[in-house]
Amino acid sequence: MKILLTDILRTSLEEVWPSAEHSLGLMYLSAAVKREFGDEVDVRIETLISRQGKEEADKKFMSELLEEYKPDLAGFRSLTIGNQAFHAAVRTVKEWKGNCFTTAGGPYPTDDPQGALSGGCLDCAVIGEGEVTFNGLIGRILRGEMWQTVPGIAFTEGGRVIKTQSRPLILDIDSLPLPDYSHIDFNKFSNQYLTFTSKISKPHANIMTTRGCPYRCSYCHNILGKRFRARSPESVLAEISFIYNSFGITDFQIIDDIFNFDIARAKRICDLIKSSGMKLTLSFPNAIRADRADDELIDKMCEAGTKFTSIAIETGSPRMQKLIRKNLDLQKAMKTIERCAENGLITRGFFMLGFPTETEEELKQTVDYAIESPLTGATFFTVVYFPGTELHALAKSLGYFKESDYDVIRDYVDVGEGPYEYSLETLTEMKKRAIREFAFSKARISLALRTLPSYFTQREIDGFFMAYVVSSKASVEEIRDEYVRSILKRYFLIADKFSKKSEFYV
Repeated sequence: MKILLTDILRTSLEEVWPSAEHSLGLMYLSAAVKREFGDEVDVRIETLISRQGKEEADKKFMSELLEEYKPDLAGFRSLTIGNQAFHAAVRTVKEWKGNCFTTAGGPYPTDDPQGALSGGCLDCAVIGEGEVTFNGLIGRILRGEMWQTVPGIAFTEGGRVIKTQSRPLILDIDSLPLPDYSHIDFNKFSNQYLTFTSKISKPHANIMTTRGCPYRCSYCHNILGKRFRARSPESVLAEISFIYNSFGITDFQIIDDIFNFDIARAKRICDLIKSSGMKLTLSFPNAIRADRADDELIDKMCEAGTKFTSIAIETGSPRMQKLIRKNLDLQKAMKTIERCAENGLITRGFFMLGFPTETEEELKQTVDYAIESPLTGATFFTVVYFPGTELHALAKSLGYFKESDYDVIRDYVDVGEGPYEYSLETLTEMKKRAIREFAFSKARISLALRTLPSYFTQREIDGFFMAYVVSSKASVEEIRDEYVRSILKRYFLIADKFSKKSEFYV
């Protein structure tokens, strides 16, 4: 059986630098199916990088790929924001060959199986964790057996979406094979796209050391379950060592949702990397949990080679922390940020603006928290309500939208209407204020110039400052501090051509 696995990437901020990474999830699927079925399967992994308004290019990419490889089964992974490209790709498969089996997994099919199955071209959706379910599906098809009873899938029958029995989580994730790196060209995205840490891509690897997050944040997808499961430190080191020795890779992004939930395990991983003698560069683009990090962990992360970590604060309002069920200890989180700054560790804060029932004062609390922190950088997202999340249900209960009216293609960098307790104009102005007061302070500029060169190239540092200059919608004359104005002046001189792009924000 020839199996084609395609990752649908819908890029954002595409007018400046789109982001692209190899799909670790599809690499795990490939490794699992090869271990189970050996020579009975041939697997190929591809990436479809979709851009808005380029539907014909997407269709051409898929058509040429299908004609070249001629798969028996086509599987897709997609985020919800990529749903249009996803449906076009699945439809292209069925137009090419009606009996080619189509399946899909990842955030979109898991959160919204009804949406993924709409259109009649997808045979089934894999819900949640995919390795065991996908193997079960492949086994049934190879044996010519009925696949509709495989646990962990959804399909349509008689116009209705049918979900089979839920698939239990994989508790021992050390039992999974290492991701299949035989498909990966580490140079594929070099100098064309951004990494998760906003570096211009060069050969690097992504590592996942845990699955499942026990926290219940209402805005979050639930792909890998809410039970925390961790690989052993020795397993993590074995994968890093394999990639280091096989491909010469020294740059690793740890893309866990919550790497440091088990603090002792996180420290042990750092110790093993340090004692291995490998000179590595580590980063944590998906963030660490800031109120579960002590000084010793931050120190050990730095000793192991960590240069960059994200810190997901989301809101500076205690009430909003409870409402969205993140329940972050804001004081502890601030101490973690301060410890990172003391170590010269580059930090990027994540903040979300426009939660349901959020007041203008609570919005201001979030902006002020960012401004008062020693974060190196910050991204101010606008809340997007993804189907299948608790936040979507909450917004709907408040009468914000009807199911058919809401378009999740609106990117989370754009300002949009929402069930918050202030006007859209207030949100727009507060976001501009956040960017200006956060990024254009003398202390922030000095911190950035001091720490960024340890991880970013000069070209990437230029991009860091340009993003704030363009997003702020400010003019250089509005910068009062002479030192800040002298540093940013050259960025303002070239910002005009970017300012003509629509709603580019950080």
